[in-house]
Amino acid sequence: MKPLFFCVFILSAFFLGAQVTEADFVVRNKVLVKYKGNDRNVVIPPKLGVNRIGERAFAGSSITAVVIPMGVGYVDERAFMGCSFLKAVTLPNTLITLGRRAFFNCYMLENINIPRSLVSIEDGVFYNCRSLKEMDIPDTLKRLGARAFSGCLGMEKLSVSRRTEFGQHAFMGIPCSISYRD
Repeated sequence: MKPLFFCVFILSAFFLGAQVTEADFVVRNKVLVKYKGNDRNVVIPPKLGVNRIGERAFAGSSITAVVIPMGVGYVDERAFMGCSFLKAVTLPNTLITLGRRAFFNCYMLENINIPRSLVSIEDGVFYNCRSLKEMDIPDTLKRLGARAFSGCLGMEKLSVSRRTEFGQHAFMGIPCSISYRD
């Protein structure tokens, strides 16, 4: 019986993936500075108490999905840059700013919510996110940086308020027409 249990446990861990633990994260002064785990589906534990995802915290990792907890207000520059397997991101309703190139070259990114709390999407945030198909940017967004959606070649529908301030070439190269709301 023991060998059978061990085999089932190993196979379950292999197919289901390991559980993310607090030890998988490096946190300094409430900033998540590095993810060092192996799980590809990451839920950042709220009990870490982070209020910011630091620069390059997940950059180049092989994660496929991430859930960022309530209380996080900032995703810093290049935080997820080059996460070429990242497909889904859940952002909290406390988020204020997506920093420069936060999701730059996340080619597989298909699903990301944009919360109403978001005020600024900085330069190049979604640059080359070729799998993004649809984006409805809330009226609460005040600033959309230069080249924010440039290279989003899969974009089929994009809606944004006319009151939003747009950086240079914010939508360069996207194949769909943009719907502007008053």
